[in-house]
Amino acid sequence: MKAVILAGGLGTRMRPLTYLAPKCMLPVGGKPLLERTIGHLREHGITEFVICVAYLRRQITEHFGDGSRFGVGIEFAESELPLGTAGQLKTAERFIDGTFVAMNGDIVTSINVKNLLDAHRRGQCFATLALKTFEVKVPYGCINVDTDSQITSFEEKPTFRFLANAGVYILERPIFEHIPGDRPSSLETEVFPSLIKGGKRLIGYYEEAYWADVGSLVDFERVDNELIEAHRAGLGPRG
Repeated sequence: MKAVILAGGLGTRMRPLTYLAPKCMLPVGGKPLLERTIGHLREHGITEFVICVAYLRRQITEHFGDGSRFGVGIEFAESELPLGTAGQLKTAERFIDGTFVAMNGDIVTSINVKNLLDAHRRGQCFATLALKTFEVKVPYGCINVDTDSQITSFEEKPTFRFLANAGVYILERPIFEHIPGDRPSSLETEVFPSLIKGGKRLIGYYEEAYWADVGSLVDFERVDNELIEAHRAGLGPRG
């Protein structure tokens, strides 16, 4: 089974660092983010990769080559411009012939991909999305009112818990039929909602695992520190 890594974005929230390097090549915990992702998936038995690249793609292709230096095989799906998560995934279509893993290129996680795949197979579904729990504390009192504006409930500074998309998926090849090939598009706002509306079976998979989005300078600094401390303690995500 192959893994497709989406690594073509501009990384605008990481500027000025991403003026000179693609986000996935920035070092977190002493290792380029994309190299860490490949190492994690390799530990779970995945040795064939398609990396979707666009912005500053030469830095990525030259660093990884055919993947042999990292104990894997790598092919590159290239585009001239970033195409969004779905559009970038579409560029990998010619490399895929069956069920595959897809993963955003700007996350660090210790999720067990074998268990994710097992859940997908048991669920007999079109797509399986890894999920992450989040808590958001509202800094104000929350009030509900009825149609007559009468207050029906009051809760001071509540905490809301919800499941969020973790950016790691098991997908079936027919998903490419649902992605437009002539423009940028999004898995999150276009493709997945359309599949659900069309009656396709999508399931969620959750486990307690390390997960971090390296999407901004604040996140970058925090994750870098977390991984360095985890390495010193002999803990945390491997790869």
